[in-house]
Amino acid sequence: MNGKLRNLAGKVKEAISATAVLVGDLNGDGKVDHEDAKIAAKWAKKNASAIGDEAAKVGKEALQSEMVRDAAAGAAVGAAIAIPIPVIGPLAGAAIGAGLGVYKNILRKDSNAHQAKEQPAVPKDVHTELLKFDDLRQKSIITDAEFEIQKSRLLGSN
Repeated sequence: MNGKLRNLAGKVKEAISATAVLVGDLNGDGKVDHEDAKIAAKWAKKNASAIGDEAAKVGKEALQSEMVRDAAAGAAVGAAIAIPIPVIGPLAGAAIGAGLGVYKNILRKDSNAHQAKEQPAVPKDVHTELLKFDDLRQKSIITDAEFEIQKSRLLGSN
C-alpha cells in the first residue's frame, strides 16, 4: 500500500511539474527559468502601465463630474464640522458629507429635469422655422392644416 501511495504521489508531482512548465514556459524552451521570469515581468510592466493609464483617464473624467465635485465639497464640509465631535470624527463626517453632496446633486438633477419638461423648447429663430414649414406646405409635403399646427406650436399659441 505504501508503494502505491508513493507511486501516486510521484505521478501527482510529475503532473504538477508538467502543468507548471506548460503555464510558466513563456519562451517555449521546455523549462521554466530566468528568461520566463523576464518575459513575465515585461508583460506585467506593460499591462500595469496600460491599466494605470486607463485608471488615470477614468479618474480625470470622474473629477469633471458634477456629482464627484458635490461629493468632495460635502466631504470637506462634513470633515470640518465633525472635527470637534469626538464620537463622529472627521472621517465619518467626511463620509456623511459626501453622501449628502451626492444626494444634493441628485435632487438638483431631478429639479433641472422637471424644469426642462415644463418649459417648451423655443426655436432660436421662429421666422426661419415658419419659412421652412411654409416651403414644405408650398411643395405639398405638408397640408395647410399641418402648417397651421406647426405655426401655432412655434408661436406658442398651442
